Amino acid sequence: MRSAVLLGCCSVATLFNVAIAEEIAAKTKTRPSDALEEVVVTAQKREQSVQDVPVSMQVLSGDVVEELGVDTGFDIVKYLPGFGIDDSNEIRTTTLKTRGIGTFTNSIGLQSSNLVVVDGEVLPRQSMMNLAIADVERVEALRGPQGTLFGQNTSTGVIHYVTKRPDFDSFYGSVKAEVTDFNGRSVGGAINMPINDHWAARVNIQHKEQDGWIRNEYPGGEDVGMEESKGLRGQLAYDDGSNLNVLVRLDYSERDTNCCSMVKAEADPYYGPKPVVRIEGGVVTASAYNEIDSEPGFNDYGEPATARNPISNYGTIENSGLSTEVNYDFDNGISLTYLASYRDFELNNSSGFFTFKFPVHREHFGGNESVEVIQQELRISDFDNDTLNWVLGAFFHDTSGQRSEITDGCVGGGGASSRGVIEDGVMIGCVSNASALAFIDHYESTGVQDRSLLQADRNLSSGDFTADFTNTAIFGQLEYQITDNLDATLGFRALHEKSSASFDALWLRPPVDGTGMETYAEVLAMSKTDPSLVRNDLPGSKFSDSNSDFIYKAVLGYDFSENIRAYVNYSTGYKGPSYFVTSNTNPDEAEYFPTRPEQSTNIEFGLRTRLLDDRLHFNLTYFDMTVEDYQVRASRLIDEASNTIFSGYVNADEVRSTGIEADMVYKLSSDLKLIASYANYEATYEDFADTPVDCPGGSLADRCSSLGGKIVFDQTGLPFPNNAEEQALVTINYNREIGETGWDTNVNMVWRYEGDFSPSANMIAQGIEPNADYDVLDLYIGIGNDKLRGNLFVKNLLDESYTTFKYLDQYGNQALFYPRDYERYFGASVTYMF
Repeated sequence: MRSAVLLGCCSVATLFNVAIAEEIAAKTKTRPSDALEEVVVTAQKREQSVQDVPVSMQVLSGDVVEELGVDTGFDIVKYLPGFGIDDSNEIRTTTLKTRGIGTFTNSIGLQSSNLVVVDGEVLPRQSMMNLAIADVERVEALRGPQGTLFGQNTSTGVIHYVTKRPDFDSFYGSVKAEVTDFNGRSVGGAINMPINDHWAARVNIQHKEQDGWIRNEYPGGEDVGMEESKGLRGQLAYDDGSNLNVLVRLDYSERDTNCCSMVKAEADPYYGPKPVVRIEGGVVTASAYNEIDSEPGFNDYGEPATARNPISNYGTIENSGLSTEVNYDFDNGISLTYLASYRDFELNNSSGFFTFKFPVHREHFGGNESVEVIQQELRISDFDNDTLNWVLGAFFHDTSGQRSEITDGCVGGGGASSRGVIEDGVMIGCVSNASALAFIDHYESTGVQDRSLLQADRNLSSGDFTADFTNTAIFGQLEYQITDNLDATLGFRALHEKSSASFDALWLRPPVDGTGMETYAEVLAMSKTDPSLVRNDLPGSKFSDSNSDFIYKAVLGYDFSENIRAYVNYSTGYKGPSYFVTSNTNPDEAEYFPTRPEQSTNIEFGLRTRLLDDRLHFNLTYFDMTVEDYQVRASRLIDEASNTIFSGYVNADEVRSTGIEADMVYKLSSDLKLIASYANYEATYEDFADTPVDCPGGSLADRCSSLGGKIVFDQTGLPFPNNAEEQALVTINYNREIGETGWDTNVNMVWRYEGDFSPSANMIAQGIEPNADYDVLDLYIGIGNDKLRGNLFVKNLLDESYTTFKYLDQYGNQALFYPRDYERYFGASVTYMF
């Protein structure tokens, strides 16, 4: 951190020296070809140069997004220093964070600290980041609280996608086909169609298929990473040529994948539920799954390898939306804007926890999730004035979510204490822990198999949950030019949020005289006539909450010259309460249900510069961001025999992230451009002394104590886990016309760096190193003209193997997440434009 601060101070000093030299030097006109193109954004609900926006932000153009091969919202995060994701075994729980802080799971009742917005439409669920990205104008990544202008729950950051709109001037389009390693193939296209002087339409479509790229050693299982996705967006625009314009959008996308898997670093022979009853050639022993047939790992095959049961590992998404935007300009310069949208999001998935080569799980929190979102926003504004600019608006957002899920496994939980029975390498039964021990003890003392001692047992649990959030607000922002050099901005949002959640769960048991291999559906049907199969029919629970808040920001900006501007920004943010509801959670056990809302505070000192005859744009920001009542997941063992775990969300009193962020664009010549972004931060628990979780022991044992009969763990001062606290992105772009042929060539080199990751509490306790730092170099080469363009690319050019996430449990078991480009791979595309 000290080196980062020193770097920032030196950079500021250098920039001011450059500025002074420029002021002294004779002022010469810059040739247009030498100056950087102005990057226009809408981060403050109006078009502005990114250099004039008093917010730490990074912008990626649509051309860059397409060239990088970004397919989903999660893909793009690796090109946005200051943002990050925590990878997971399933598409539902991969989560987004800004400056190291985010919501680290995805229950139906959880709201995100980071917001994803598409054309002004708020996407409230992190799983919606699985959106198909195509025909994008730009991506605006705003770091820090943005709640005064951007919807709800933006307590730490926003990623805003701005798509291309219909063009009234000309008919044109493009078709692109691409192939990659692992049998990747995709095709997409867009067409723009002026209908007449007042109407225009735009349509884009895409389809992608890819084989799996993680070796799957489960018998009959496909390699993991298989995906098929498709998407369609249609837009119809109207412009009366004077005051009124209207845009209607309709989109649909779907995705089918077996997605993700952590890969064991090294298999522990005793890992998992035990004892497993092993019967081999008539001989009975107490064993563990890995002693019978070990989990695969990277070291076994020299590539990422796992064992994922296809029955319990799947994911499908259907995402459809309708939105409209109406703009009316009054003759006095005031504008009226109305936005309305409806979205239906359907997700059906399951992800088995274990990677054994046995059907330990048939479903693991598997089921359907349905979310409906309605949003309306009305605002009136007056911009482009010399002294005073303002916007005032009203906002309504309603999210209705429902999830039904099933766990069907030979594991603990749901009142069960299940242990597998493996005979000659095949799982034939699932029995209670007590009966497994009795059977093994009897055999050891008599040499006789008395299978009547084995009593069927299995985790057969289900849950139906709902969560509804309604957010209404009024908001506004005023920008006032105090003097020629000094300006001020004041923004606010007064909001009211109502929320509710419901919880219904059913725990079943298999028939005593059964094998324990009966499915949930079979036992549910039998329970209609045999009530003894109902282990626990938890009474339905309903919860509700209501909160009001007032958040604001205050900005002072000062222009030292036409080319150097500084600002200080003080802003606050809000994230509503959360309800952690899953079939493995009893809300009666939860101390925080719902959690208290999060309250964030952020102070930024920023410098924005245009130097070297507008060929260099350099922006530097120092920030100090805190979140009070931060919502964090906590788990603890309640009943060891049945492996019953309390798993829910609690409030940490305060967390904090401080650091610097820098963004630069430098046009070295008319053909050569350098683009760079950098982030260096430290995210810690500032005050979190009474976490109700199991003690990690080891070197952290002295942080554990008993409070009210429960173990608590003091995490104050510990880092947020799995954060690369130093991130960098550097792009070198070279474009060159080939004589007078009308053809040109372009070369892009993209270098990404993620520094050493911060350790989890278990890593600190056990002295285990966190995920290692890594850097990745990608190469893109293209040649073409106005009609035809071909591109070749190499991901991970230097073939440096790396992982993005490291998991360690309290028993020392380690797993790693390998991304798609963990090794070098190639691709090529052809685009035809008309």
